[in-house]
Amino acid sequence: MAQESDTEQVLHRLFEQVSDHIETRWTYFSIKATEKFSSIASNLVGAFTIFVFAVLVLFFFSMGFAWWLGDFIDNRAGGFALAGLIFVPIAFFVYRWIRPFVRDKIIESMLHDDLTENPNKNG
Repeated sequence: MAQESDTEQVLHRLFEQVSDHIETRWTYFSIKATEKFSSIASNLVGAFTIFVFAVLVLFFFSMGFAWWLGDFIDNRAGGFALAGLIFVPIAFFVYRWIRPFVRDKIIESMLHDDLTENPNKNG
């Protein structure tokens, strides 16, 4: 009987330790997930803010260019149409250039995060 109570106590302590370990791991993973989410959210907010201001600046520059082009050819509507036609190929090339650049930056950021978390990984 003494052996059974000893075994029960050991099993009970082992069960408590496993429960504590699982709870600790859950807390660790939730903290890491919160950290990653907050990092991603702050990066997105910063990028969105820069994007909004860049679009506003581009909008006013393009309006000024279209207005100037319209005055240059003595047809305001024609100036806006020509400006729009000029911006279509520019937008296409910028899109083709920015998409891989952004994708590479995201991949580089993810790899940098993994390497800082696990310095023993060498690729």
